[in-house]
Amino acid sequence: MSNNDLKLIKDKILEDGKVGELLELMGCEYVDKKNNRYEAQLPSKFESPNKRSVQVYLNESLSSRIRTLGESDIDIYGLVSYIVFDKYSDEDRRNDLPKAKRWICEKLGYTEFLNGSYTPLPTNEHLKWLKEVKKQRKKKRNLENIENQIYEDEILNQFVMLPHKSYIDEGIDYQTQVNFQVGYDIKSQRIIFPIHNSFGEIVSIKGRTIFDNYEELDIYKFLYLINFNKMIELYNWHRALYYILESKEVIIYEAEKTCWLSTQYGFSNCVAISGDDLSEWQVNKIKELGNEIDIVIALDKDKSVDAVKKQGAKFGKTRNVYTLWDNASLFKNKESPTDLGEELFKKYYSECKFKIHN
Repeated sequence: MSNNDLKLIKDKILEDGKVGELLELMGCEYVDKKNNRYEAQLPSKFESPNKRSVQVYLNESLSSRIRTLGESDIDIYGLVSYIVFDKYSDEDRRNDLPKAKRWICEKLGYTEFLNGSYTPLPTNEHLKWLKEVKKQRKKKRNLENIENQIYEDEILNQFVMLPHKSYIDEGIDYQTQVNFQVGYDIKSQRIIFPIHNSFGEIVSIKGRTIFDNYEELDIYKFLYLINFNKMIELYNWHRALYYILESKEVIIYEAEKTCWLSTQYGFSNCVAISGDDLSEWQVNKIKELGNEIDIVIALDKDKSVDAVKKQGAKFGKTRNVYTLWDNASLFKNKESPTDLGEELFKKYYSECKFKIHN
């Protein structure tokens, strides 16, 4: 099996428009094409309710990710190995590469690629394309001082800047909503709040639909009203920095709302990554605080142990990295750490914090 074969198969998948079909053959559900990628829900064996968990990008590498499991650096072969053959480590997926290739070719009828013998590739050699992509990205980032466009505070004047009852019903009190500038956009019928950069300048506006049946309506629950690069921002950094330095601890959440409730409960030393996968920029930003700052990774309930460990490993071995992990079964579904109220959160924080050993 040659690297050229692997690339030719990807080219053929793209040319034949087989990405969606391939996802269905893996057992994925709710397969849907969205601009430059396909999105889908993981097969039922993963027990994930997220209909956008699996994403395959329509580029020459067919780069893929599993958002809810923290897997972001895989291609279509790695995705098949993970979903079909339950190979969860990089090494296992490397060793499983010929099996993934054969599965794809047999399922799609690409018999011309099934002949010949397989010579094992050197460790991670099949991911060489990905390393080159990363290298180019790093060069680009070093050459360009990437920053998001800044908007004046007056941009909020177009919205009704008052707290929303639906958030009050979810336990976010009036003053907390005022502090985090929650408002309402009549035009899009979304609750909105600004996204700031590290200096407290507005770089985007995020909107949440008011419709509970958003999936039936085929609309996103959350939507950025202004496009920006969220990978180079840490939500709430400008508010939290003082408290992080004071407490010598930073708590990292997935969602902005979790920051609001955490702050409301008295834990203001928190940021959100607006997702479940820390970017290189976000990791470096936190590492710049120094080794004396403890790092607490507090992902939502639906994340696996491996997904949490993968995020923790990004900070290296010289820092104290912890996780909030529900070993006491305080939560039931995919709740965030703050969803079940202040009392339970404080219990969670005090009794379920464990050090991640790299």
